Amino acid sequence: MPKFDVVIPPGLQGVYDTWHFAPATVVKGMVYCSGIIGTSPDGEPLKIRNNSSEATFDGAQATLQDEDASLADVLAIRDPEAQFEAAFEGVQAVLSAAGAGMADVVNLTTHHVDIGKHMALFMQVKDRYLPEPWPAWTAVGVYELIIPGGLVEISVIASVD
Repeated sequence: MPKFDVVIPPGLQGVYDTWHFAPATVVKGMVYCSGIIGTSPDGEPLKIRNNSSEATFDGAQATLQDEDASLADVLAIRDPEAQFEAAFEGVQAVLSAAGAGMADVVNLTTHHVDIGKHMALFMQVKDRYLPEPWPAWTAVGVYELIIPGGLVEISVIASVD
């Protein structure tokens, strides 16, 4: 019997079923979110619908329409700022499905391609999404991410009471 609950927000059931990982798990009041990269069906910025970010997972959903698709077939958003925003929108959506929010984040881990080139812009976007008090943060420079063109993968741990 699992000792944790799986969190699957609307739009990510296919990810769970096809690629066999949970968008998040919850155990003992803590939410552990899988890494999220800012994607879209066409590599363009997210199209906001009805003043919400319900388009957040359209990139994964579009890819999953091909039953032979892999994670590497998902398209990263080409504009860095829009990609960072979409990644944070994804984190926010996963946390919401778990009953938490960005103010509940206690630990942030980010993996960056070309960390020096994009860090200042990433920090500006990060500060629009995460409120004070700031969570613990580990930023790691990497050669590449599983999504071609991905510049950052964001994962968080949040407290939910």
